[in-house]
Order: sequence, then C-alpha cells, then structure tokens
Amino acid sequence: MQGKPVAPDARAEPYAQVQDGPIAAVPIGRHRGETFALPSKITTLAGLCRRFDVNLYKYLVLPGAEVARKLSDLLVDIATVTEECDVPRLYYGTILRSWNAGQFSRPDNIRMTRLRAHPNIPDFTIKVRAGEQEEKGINDESKGRIVLFWGKITANGVGFAVSRLSWGEFALLPEKYQKLLAHR
Repeated sequence: MQGKPVAPDARAEPYAQVQDGPIAAVPIGRHRGETFALPSKITTLAGLCRRFDVNLYKYLVLPGAEVARKLSDLLVDIATVTEECDVPRLYYGTILRSWNAGQFSRPDNIRMTRLRAHPNIPDFTIKVRAGEQEEKGINDESKGRIVLFWGKITANGVGFAVSRLSWGEFALLPEKYQKLLAHR
C-alpha cells in the first residue's frame, strides 16, 4: 500500500488467475448455484474507495492480519479514538480544515489536515506533504469530506496525529459514498 502505482510499459498479457487477483465469485462445490466472494489484495486505499458501496461489505485481509474481515468492521472512526495506538489500523475521519503549514505555499511543505476528533481530544491532524495530499484532492476547500487512512495514532502536542503516511495509505472518499460512513 505504500508505493504509487506505475502503469506498465508493455502490452497487457492474457488474463491469468493468480492469488493476488480481483474479487471473484467462486462456486461452492457442495452446493448448487451458490457463490461466495474471495478476499482481494489491497494495493492502495484509493482503490478501496472506488466502488466503496460494494467494497464496504467485502472481506479483506489487511497487512498484519491473519484472517479476512468485513471492511465495515475494520473501519474505525477517528472521532471515537481516545488514546494512542502503535498498531496500524484503518481509520476514517471528517475533515474540519486543511492548510499548507509553510510560510509560502509549496508542495514540499507539510499540509495539516485537521479531522473531527473525540470530544475529550483537543485535535487530530494528518501530517503529510502538501503535494501528496493535494494530488489526492485534499486542499483548503476539503472541509466536510471524509478521508480514509492506514496508520498509527501518535501524540501530537495536546492532541493526536498520524504522519509519514505513504502514497497508498490515505485517500479521499468520493462524495457520493460519504453517506455510508456519516451515520456509523
């Protein structure tokens, strides 16, 4: 989930069924007409956000996990977090404000994206280079949008933060799917 995907230079090879392939409806051998969905390997959270309404009910094996779990059970609302967590998990949060923290607005600066936090926590911030966040659609106008990220929660002043996220470890949820997480 850390590297930015690169389009292959060569022409595509014929389709091959491999372990890391997409979700496939597989027939159950001892039943008639029934199928089940096998878990897929996630390469970026942006890929998970595409067709989020479908992916929310799929079973996934995340890094460090031994068993597949439903995505809806894996997602943790950052507004419920009250302590640091040094084990990476899949979080989501609503953006309250986002700004380029440098004296001059440059893509190399850190962009501070403030999320709605638990009432007992003064603030929660995503700290990633401005250029990377802006490439994902997170900018000064992102208030009210939902962001998904995979990381460890650390202390940051009087609040919490997640920082040093790699390219594939955070994504802005498309607006059309926000209602699926707004009332959880």
